[in-house]
Amino acid sequence: MNERRTPMIGAVVAFGVAAVAVWMLSGDNASTLDQKLTEVTEDAVLQNMVQLTRPSVATSENYVGHKIRLVAGTITNVADKPIRRVDIKMQFLDHDGKPVQEGVYPAFETNGRPLNPGQQHRFEIAFENLPQTWNYRVPVMQVVKIAY
Repeated sequence: MNERRTPMIGAVVAFGVAAVAVWMLSGDNASTLDQKLTEVTEDAVLQNMVQLTRPSVATSENYVGHKIRLVAGTITNVADKPIRRVDIKMQFLDHDGKPVQEGVYPAFETNGRPLNPGQQHRFEIAFENLPQTWNYRVPVMQVVKIAY
């Protein structure tokens, strides 16, 4: 019985090593896609390419019962070319209107179908640990980068 296990264990180990080797040598498809994209970061151009509408905040719970905030909105491609990535800067304010947290988050990114002219995409970004001084209103949102 022990003689039958040895070839089986060897085959499983060889398969595992081969899988790791293929994974390591396959490269990163996302980085090669990013190298081929044209990025736009100028405010005047961004406003003519994407519209950000219907911002909202909802409260939910994760699988362990902690409260999370879902910041959502809709982006519309108003440009004449397909868009593959849209990054949005979100700024959470306190009751005095001062920023308590800010960051840039992807509202749309794809390696597949782009956001074609005239199409809309609804995005949701989850936040678990927002500062207690946040005013619980929709954050200030601004499109800061587009890639096509």
